[in-house]
Amino acid sequence: MNLVSVEGVAHRFAERAVLDGVSFGIDEGDRVGVIGLNGSGKSTLLRVLAGVLAPDAGRVVWGRNVRVHLLPQDPDLPAEASPLEAVLEADTEELALLRRFEAAQAEVRADPTDAAAQERLDAAAEAMDAAGAWSVERRARAVLDRLGLGGAAGPCGVLSGGQRKRVALARALVSPAEVLVLDEPTNHLDVEVIEWLEDELAARSGAVVLVTHDRYLLDRLATRVFEVESGRLHTHHGSYADYLEARAEREAQAVAAEQRRANLARAELAWLRRGPKARGTKAKHRVDAAHELLSRREHTPQATLTVDLPARRLGSKVVVLHNAGKAYDGQWVLRGVEARLDPRARIGLVGPNGSGKTTLLRLLAGDVEPDAGSVRTGETVHVGWYGQDPTPLPPETRLLDAVKEVVLETNTVEGIRLSAADLLERFLFPSTQHSAHLGELSGGERRRLELLRVLADAPNLLLLDEPTNDLDLDTLAVLESYLDGWPGALVVASHDRYFLDRVCDDLLSLEPDGTVRHHPGGWQAYREHRRRQHEAERAARREAQRGAGRATEPAGRSDDEGLDGRDDRGADAARNGAGGAESGAQGGGRRRKRAYHEERELARLGERIPELEERRVALAAELAEVGEDYEAATRLGEELAEVNAELDAAESRWLELSMIGEDA
Repeated sequence: MNLVSVEGVAHRFAERAVLDGVSFGIDEGDRVGVIGLNGSGKSTLLRVLAGVLAPDAGRVVWGRNVRVHLLPQDPDLPAEASPLEAVLEADTEELALLRRFEAAQAEVRADPTDAAAQERLDAAAEAMDAAGAWSVERRARAVLDRLGLGGAAGPCGVLSGGQRKRVALARALVSPAEVLVLDEPTNHLDVEVIEWLEDELAARSGAVVLVTHDRYLLDRLATRVFEVESGRLHTHHGSYADYLEARAEREAQAVAAEQRRANLARAELAWLRRGPKARGTKAKHRVDAAHELLSRREHTPQATLTVDLPARRLGSKVVVLHNAGKAYDGQWVLRGVEARLDPRARIGLVGPNGSGKTTLLRLLAGDVEPDAGSVRTGETVHVGWYGQDPTPLPPETRLLDAVKEVVLETNTVEGIRLSAADLLERFLFPSTQHSAHLGELSGGERRRLELLRVLADAPNLLLLDEPTNDLDLDTLAVLESYLDGWPGALVVASHDRYFLDRVCDDLLSLEPDGTVRHHPGGWQAYREHRRRQHEAERAARREAQRGAGRATEPAGRSDDEGLDGRDDRGADAARNGAGGAESGAQGGGRRRKRAYHEERELARLGERIPELEERRVALAAELAEVGEDYEAATRLGEELAEVNAELDAAESRWLELSMIGEDA
């Protein structure tokens, strides 16, 4: 079923055609990923599709009763409303009924004797019943809670930019719109919430159109990919991986077509140069055709970002953190951090929003002092900071001047001398844009300019705080390739799973108690740790539920009952229908006792875990005293990582075994 049709849409900003005769349709069940360079027109396309922006030409036709909800990059929320109120302010029938019910309810509370108010309340309740709208508020609270805003009671006006974006995302997810249009929905979300969002969007009815830099999310969700390039729209069916294959084939065909055109042009040029006399005898249309062929260019390759800037020399000592901690308002954000960066470090920082990732980066940068322990920095270290927000510059600053503030000239890795204007060209800012003001740039262009300013300063320690926010996929691919051969040390805080997988060899996870846990092997090792952790938590919850069920079990039941694995309450549940099923689910079944080999394993683990804990403490102490001996520090760090991994596995297995026989 077709939901929206876009027919010949064109739109210009100043002298640039952002969209030029774009046509496509959105059908029910579509999951469309929109990609393209920063400033190519992705957000413009979404706004036109949602009806927020009227195109200069063409039209957008929405199906009858089709509702479209847009999540913009910078959402506009009522400043005085709470997050819940902002979510429930969406213009839908269900939410209108809910607001009507709440207003009538407030009237009755104010004056319980008001018969007219009571009638309005009854009518509103009946309308809620008819529309099935009672679950809307519960859904809104649940989504806000999942996005980390369940306890946010203050007005939206005092929330941070990331919190406001999450409130707007909750409003979009609660919306019953048939077409959900999302512009960078994963910005400001941690890894676990992104994975939850994947499931939410995959299960949603209707259609989803989204711009995102998260390639794992894009590859899992997308059934089509729209690539915006120079005002045109290339449509590819299938996942993001399918798109990459189709794009490579398309570009190869375009290069081959250009080669054929060039060969024809050379032949026509040779014919034209045989001499005035010979040329004059030829048919005029042949001469005109030759000139047209020479002037025409079938394939104009898309400009690509070039990053080949050098780094300063870096000595053997980079940054050493010993028992470092940082507190704000008496609350420890980080505590007991032990870390030593080597000159080729590739470390990722992961953890929920607010867990202290930016604080740890600031400690490494020397921007903040630790409240406990020490942070020692090598003499040759020159930090490059690429944060979530670009360096504040006056919006009237011109692009060329913004680069000249950092560097007038520099050399590439190959020794090519580049001016500030050359650098802008390599970072996809054409000469016609060099005099533009910063206030005229899109969010993605501003981020790309900030990346240029950071790298042009030739740092040897790069600290990246959410670097993938607002950067397009092509720019990310070039940056990742550049970092492969970059000779300095890198620490990156990111929720982008693909970027972490691609760039980082080791991960540090920031735990709820402020400690930092090392995960050798990068993202995959961290995922495995989280999987074991979640399994242990689920097992503990099941145990608590079973314990509650045993507490309500009738006295006098013998251990011989239910030995076939079934529970009498399960039979009751089958006889009593849904009510019995619920009772059986709450009560659970009787559990078996531990087998002999499991008792032996539990005993061995009880002896092994204290040994591993003692070894971990000893290794941490040795690592703290190793000084500047890099080889010893590397050896001890690897051994400590192995002990931590074994201890994690042992504790998870001990918990699993201890739950089997407890109170059986």
